[in-house]
Amino acid sequence: MSVLSFALFGRHAPAGGLLRVIVAGLLLSLNPGNANAEWTGISLDLASFDSDWKFADQTRQASNSELSFRIEERTASGLAVGAAIGYFDMRLLAPTPAETLKFDGQYFAIFLRQDFSMSPRLSLHGGVGYKYASGSQSGDVSDAANIDWTETNAELGVGIRVGNLRIMPFAGWNDIDGDLTDSGGTSVFRLDRPDSQGIRFDIFTEQTAFVRLEFVTGSRSGGMLVFARRY
Repeated sequence: MSVLSFALFGRHAPAGGLLRVIVAGLLLSLNPGNANAEWTGISLDLASFDSDWKFADQTRQASNSELSFRIEERTASGLAVGAAIGYFDMRLLAPTPAETLKFDGQYFAIFLRQDFSMSPRLSLHGGVGYKYASGSQSGDVSDAANIDWTETNAELGVGIRVGNLRIMPFAGWNDIDGDLTDSGGTSVFRLDRPDSQGIRFDIFTEQTAFVRLEFVTGSRSGGMLVFARRY
């Protein structure tokens, strides 16, 4: 089963097929009456983030490494609609090494992104996204734990273009709602704090191709490397 099909139809998928409905609605709404729209942007993302997840009795740090492929289409109004599939490898830290859990799994995300050009050098950027991730405890474990969560995010930033460099400070909001199931039962967790802030550096190698470096703190702390082409 592919990563995409697992994320959409796997046993941990949201009840009622809500995610499938959202994805289908977004993709079909790109060009009413035309389901064969042309994609106008692709990227490969490498990321490493730490965040604090709040359980009922404790707060644990999740150290997450991700590899994803994104694809998007820009509508006539300038709104970009896209999706991503990816793989994650994470550690859920605990007070003792024996209690630390290591997971690997896959995720699926959809997003909306809008850029507003204020001048040749100044632009405003906003976006919202939804992500579903599911994984299992890695290694030789007789009774492996399972983890899954949904993440909703929103972001607003400013882009300043100087030659082949674009600098983008931004502020974001994130919310995570997840379940961890092991031999002791199921524990729910949430993100400890919702706010984040950071900065991106886009280095344009061609008019529509760039390499992005991102650094962020707050609800997520870490960085991202992106190879992207947009039309």
